[in-house]
Amino acid sequence: MVLLGALALAGQEPPTADYDAANRIWTLANEQIEVQFRLNEDNTVRLLTLRRPNGKQWVSGGQPAASPIYLTIDDLTLDQDAPWQLVTTRVEAAGHGGRRHMIQLRHDEARAEIVLRAEIYPRQPFLRTYYTYRNLDRERHFLEEARFLNLRFNTERRRLRAFYVNQVRQSTPLMFDTFERDLARQPARQVTLWAGAHADQCTWLALRDSADNGLVFGWEFDGRASLSARLSGPEALDVFGGPLDLHAPVAAGRQISVPAGFLGLYEGDWDEAAYRTHRYVESVLAAPLPDDNFPYLMFNTWGYRENIDEATLRRAAQIAAQVGVELFVVDLGWARHIGEWTEDLSRFPGRLRAFADYVHSLGMKFGLHFVPVEVSAHSQVLAGNPDWASSRNDWYAFDDAVSVCLGHAPVQAWVREALRQVVEDYAVDWVTQDGENLVKTCTKTTHTHDPENSNWANSVNGIDALVRSTRLQYPQVFWENNGDGGTMLTFEAVKNYATFGSCDACDHFHRRQAVWGMSYVFPPRFISRYMEEPPIKFTTRSSMFGGPWILMQPVTRWTPAEIDLARREAELYKSLRGLIREGKVYHLLERPTGYSIEAIESFHPEWDRGVIFVYRPDSPVTAQTIFPRGLRPEGTYNVRFQESSNSWLARGSDLMTHGINVKLPAKLFAEIVYIVGVDRAASADETVGASENTPTANRPL
Repeated sequence: MVLLGALALAGQEPPTADYDAANRIWTLANEQIEVQFRLNEDNTVRLLTLRRPNGKQWVSGGQPAASPIYLTIDDLTLDQDAPWQLVTTRVEAAGHGGRRHMIQLRHDEARAEIVLRAEIYPRQPFLRTYYTYRNLDRERHFLEEARFLNLRFNTERRRLRAFYVNQVRQSTPLMFDTFERDLARQPARQVTLWAGAHADQCTWLALRDSADNGLVFGWEFDGRASLSARLSGPEALDVFGGPLDLHAPVAAGRQISVPAGFLGLYEGDWDEAAYRTHRYVESVLAAPLPDDNFPYLMFNTWGYRENIDEATLRRAAQIAAQVGVELFVVDLGWARHIGEWTEDLSRFPGRLRAFADYVHSLGMKFGLHFVPVEVSAHSQVLAGNPDWASSRNDWYAFDDAVSVCLGHAPVQAWVREALRQVVEDYAVDWVTQDGENLVKTCTKTTHTHDPENSNWANSVNGIDALVRSTRLQYPQVFWENNGDGGTMLTFEAVKNYATFGSCDACDHFHRRQAVWGMSYVFPPRFISRYMEEPPIKFTTRSSMFGGPWILMQPVTRWTPAEIDLARREAELYKSLRGLIREGKVYHLLERPTGYSIEAIESFHPEWDRGVIFVYRPDSPVTAQTIFPRGLRPEGTYNVRFQESSNSWLARGSDLMTHGINVKLPAKLFAEIVYIVGVDRAASADETVGASENTPTANRPL
């Protein structure tokens, strides 16, 4: 897979980045997007051109007028009307085959220097921008507002619809719901997302007009932020947003970086917006895969809750290895207290390191549950440092834990050292990060951060700095972003984590809802699912589509028949995970309701093969016609089923037009439909057969 990616990149037409010094115009272009910025005669910075080649022009000739720079320093706002002096500019490599314009600007009145960076990448219809502010004054100033997106587009008077996805939060109705809204001028209606840690939405917004010309937006910030889209005139669409509650001090001569934002262009439906986002994220932003076998089949001990002991877990590890588990995680209960990150010898008399070595000897990786932003009220560290607690306690559900402020330098240093000891002492390969809210609220004047800048301090200088530094120190250790489920689903987090928790410990119905909503925003490997029910085919197959499938059952109580079923279903999962990870997701039926038939597809156009999961929950329907998508109309495909012996050949156009009749003979029944292009199968086998987890090597595809 990695070699294939490198070969594909080598064959791509590289993007171009040019500067016209005479007209002060910067151009970025590839075959899918063209972008230009200009420094006008009045020295204002404008987005001059934004378009798809031979497609929709969203900005043309600097109209509508917008600048990528918008910030407020103390009480002075530098917006699209601010004049700038060009200091220098150059073109840089941006990594991943991308190109970047670096534009250094100065504003004399504000005593401010801005370095604007604009990037594009091969075959990606996306523009990524970000900028730094340097204080050129002799006095400290405060950054009070900084927009990561500040854009205006031409709508051509077409109707616009917006699409976005909620996060999840315990004890609230939030469960990865999807929302589709009209933007209207009369009455004035806008869409505003409140996103980031412990907020309501994911950091993603898609728009499209009545001709299916689309825009998609994202931003790279784990703290709470807002983004709004509104119609501001007969033909104008405004999209703007930035971090909330910003009050960042910038000392004389120092600088601060504003989070990056990106926009993409597409033509099609919401699934197309999602797929374009997925490919961009995996190509440009995402942390690397741990290996080509990822996403893993995992085991987590929380099925036993905190009632764990070494003897039970050794037997559980044996069964997990027998089933085919690749990563074994010891959840809450292994340490003496949250915040006292040393083994509980009453539970591990033979030492936790010895148990980790035993897990490794069975051929599995070893992971531990870790809570970086909470400390038990009974812990020695909090007793010795009571001021480390945040001013507001975002209560954690276990062990009377108290929130601590990662934006406070002594807390950050202590947690980094604690993590170092955990990783080294216990031979950790994986960290399952937990916490009720990973970006705390703290207004204490005794801490090293500004009391009015908590959101920034506890995200950028808090959880982000912690995970980034540990990943740099231990690149072989991978992290799961699980903050009591999917409560921090951002495009900053994709850079630091291998996967995200979805709805944490939830039933099969909510797992399928989580996959449905999250798969619009994030590549499937970022959607981990915890299975708490006993293994039957309906519960196991409600756990296969997405990222890591995590068994969270007391497996030592399983019968031999349950162990054997789990083993066979694990083999099936491993045969499909490569396709699901790399393919395009199609949401074929409506969002799961618990009483209607559900269907979700992954199809890989280059491999010319796909898989559809069809679920019958508590529904009276015994058969459903499913219309696959993404097939070549002229192609010939073999169609077959996991639970039925039926199979046949059909043209892609016929399958997409007339559908596939899927029999669902009982409630809680899950069928898997395989669609394989037979006229391109040989070349596909030669291309992808080298990886043991691609569908060509591990039939049933």
